[in-house]
Amino acid sequence: MKALQRLTLGLALLWLAWFIVKEAIEPHWTIRLAALLRPGPPPHELVLADGLTLRAYSDTRPHVGKITPLQKGLVLVQDGDELIEEGYGFGKPIVIYQGRAFSSQHATVRAFPDEQRIVKQFNIDVEDTWTELFRRKYRPVAPLGRITFTYTVTAPGVLDVAVDFSGLTVRPELVYLPNEQGARHFTLYSDSEGIERDFEDFADQWVPTTAQTTCFTSRTRGLRFCTETEPGQAKYVGRERYNQYRWSGIFWLSWAGTDIELAAPTGTYRYRVTVERR
Repeated sequence: MKALQRLTLGLALLWLAWFIVKEAIEPHWTIRLAALLRPGPPPHELVLADGLTLRAYSDTRPHVGKITPLQKGLVLVQDGDELIEEGYGFGKPIVIYQGRAFSSQHATVRAFPDEQRIVKQFNIDVEDTWTELFRRKYRPVAPLGRITFTYTVTAPGVLDVAVDFSGLTVRPELVYLPNEQGARHFTLYSDSEGIERDFEDFADQWVPTTAQTTCFTSRTRGLRFCTETEPGQAKYVGRERYNQYRWSGIFWLSWAGTDIELAAPTGTYRYRVTVERR
């Protein structure tokens, strides 16, 4: 019995040492624990329609999956339930510069409730690195500047997004603008070119398209969200829902949506997201 107890204690101490090392290199659970012990500021919200709101956090909430340390765009909320899961939300930046991918860990948020408008400035301050043993996935770097998103509800169910790139200190090759919510809810795809797919039965989860409007529908929630751009705009649509196994743990991927691809953008880019009950 004593030998079994010593073995159990030894395994527990080994696991604890591994956990401390892992979290020191690539924190996930410590971020979530800190948020429980010291909750961040309440999010700002926009009323989108009856029972539907959009939520903007100044910290990296919601803390789900491997993107726990990263900033998100707007979170779709229906009757108090956040539907983002492991998605990036509506409108956030991913910057490709010198062949490397950069994202945001820090941001500032300002709200203008009377104007149904939220402004969120994303600092481009982390590099998305290749997954390697004992290597941090999202590595802090000297900021490449900032990208400012202005989200405005202009009519029931209509969100206009303006993205200002003038705060960048580099000229990126590409910038991606994800518009994603949770894959558990949104499984059906359709677009303005007449294509319809059930992504639950579709093997390719990252599909290029230039359709002007791309939509994802939730049977269970009775909702559809669409991303609308100028005709011919390059974008990718997809959905992923599975467990990803990495050296630092098992992570749940669960997103569905449209990522807009912009080549070397400058100035301000505009697009629209609509949400409607089905």
